[in-house]
Amino acid sequence: MKIGRNDPCPCGSGKKYKKCHLLTGGFPYGVPKVTKIEHTTPEIERMMREVETEQVERRKRLRQVGIFIDFVQPIHFKGKKVWALGSRVYPYQKEGETFHEFIIYVLKMTLGKEWWESQLKLPENEQHFVFKCFTKHYEWKEKNQRPENLYRGMWRAIPDGYSRALIALAFDVCSLLHAVHLPEIFLNKLRAYDGYQSVRYEIAVAAMFARMGYKIKFLDEEYAGKKNQPKHSEFVATHPETKEEIIVEVKSKEREGVLHIGGEFNQEREFRSNVLKLYRNALKQRVQGKPFIVFIDMNLPLSPGARPEEVPWVGTITKMRDAAQFATKGKQSPSNAIVFTNYSYHYGTDEETDTGEWLLEKAGNPETLIKSIGFGERFIAVLQGYGKVPNIDMEIET
Repeated sequence: MKIGRNDPCPCGSGKKYKKCHLLTGGFPYGVPKVTKIEHTTPEIERMMREVETEQVERRKRLRQVGIFIDFVQPIHFKGKKVWALGSRVYPYQKEGETFHEFIIYVLKMTLGKEWWESQLKLPENEQHFVFKCFTKHYEWKEKNQRPENLYRGMWRAIPDGYSRALIALAFDVCSLLHAVHLPEIFLNKLRAYDGYQSVRYEIAVAAMFARMGYKIKFLDEEYAGKKNQPKHSEFVATHPETKEEIIVEVKSKEREGVLHIGGEFNQEREFRSNVLKLYRNALKQRVQGKPFIVFIDMNLPLSPGARPEEVPWVGTITKMRDAAQFATKGKQSPSNAIVFTNYSYHYGTDEETDTGEWLLEKAGNPETLIKSIGFGERFIAVLQGYGKVPNIDMEIET
């Protein structure tokens, strides 16, 4: 792909190339390079310009929902739809299959036939939450296949909690399969009943970095089978161009009666509880001389329509910050940022559910700066875009 200095940058930022990725001396990562054709015709050149323009517009739309890697659009062949994720091709999908249906299919295949059949044999109260999401999603689809929900030949409706939880997990898994990989050790944890909540959140955060274009080294996989394993964070995210490494630690707050945890959920009590202990435990995993980001999952019911200051858990975090519980005044912060998220669709179950809530506590004076250009912009975009899964097979008018 030949890019002029005054052409739009292929990354989709809307800026001219000379004022965007030309400054960094590199081709935008996550953007496929097209081989230059030496002997061409005006018609071929026109077609190539149209393709390039369409790709720039498509990437721009994906950036708007926090996706900075390029998913391959499917092709139609002999009455089938052909999809690709990473190095794997899925050539026999239904002609009318949507991207959402495809990623749910991939998730089911990834979990495996043995896991699925084992869940079918269990009583409902012992079944895995993800399996319940599958069955409830199929019910939701059937319920919403009504004439008023038909748009351009496809059914559409606002997902309930089960469907949104399933689609978000499917997209996270497919993002990792496409851009990085998903270790078998993670899949085994995902299939298991115990510990599901923690591994689900680890997958979510890893997928965010994958969609930013980062390479990921999963440290549980790195140290698997080794004696005297050192204490370590969840993963190391590496910028594909600058090679800058970010240490990422992930914590999730367990709540009684929620996501396979015993007991009964008490909303009043849980909204008052804080997560300071989780943060202090997370700090033990930082590595001197490297940027460090902590993610903490609040795991509380959503507050649809509320302003940020009206969300109960946000008030709790604000009080902790004001009391200098995250950093000592006058000293450098041990973390570059603490990200509090509440993508807790599982509370919505059969009700229509929002995409989620998040709060970023950025350190003003961290021990180690993040130096890669554009990190902040992408980081905010993936947080804002979480839970929004676009139709990759979208038509772009140019």
